[in-house]
Formats: sequence, C-alpha cells, structure tokens
Amino acid sequence: MSLATLFGKLQEHEIELMRLHQHEENDIKRKGIALKASSSSIQEESDKEDLTEIEEDDDFRFFVKRFNKFLINKRN
Repeated sequence: MSLATLFGKLQEHEIELMRLHQHEENDIKRKGIALKASSSSIQEESDKEDLTEIEEDDDFRFFVKRFNKFLINKRN
C-alpha cells in the first residue's frame, strides 16, 4: 500500500467520523422534553391561592378594626 493511498483512506475515515459526529449532534439537538400541562388546572390553583390570600387579608383587616374598636371602648 502506497503512502498516498494510506493518506486517502485516512482522510475518508476522518470525513466519515465527522459526518457521524454531526449526525449525533443533530439527534441530540432534536430531542426535546414534552411536559404535560394543563393551563386550566394551573389557573384554578392560582385563583384558589388568590382567593385564600384575599380572604386572609379581609380577616386580618376585620380583626384590626375590631381590635381598634375594643381599644377605643376600653379608653372610654
């Protein structure tokens, strides 16, 4: 086998390795993760959380008003 033939085969091998490597990279890039999600359930949960926060705020305001009335009545 001559030196030119050996270098030619080496170049072919390197080209084939580069093609395989690029093909593997493309496969990795194409793979994605699909997550199952439902916007309605997320919206319902956030609505429930908002309502509980509002209710807690209302309860706290009511408590503060009642406590202030109590203090005013106690001073009189």
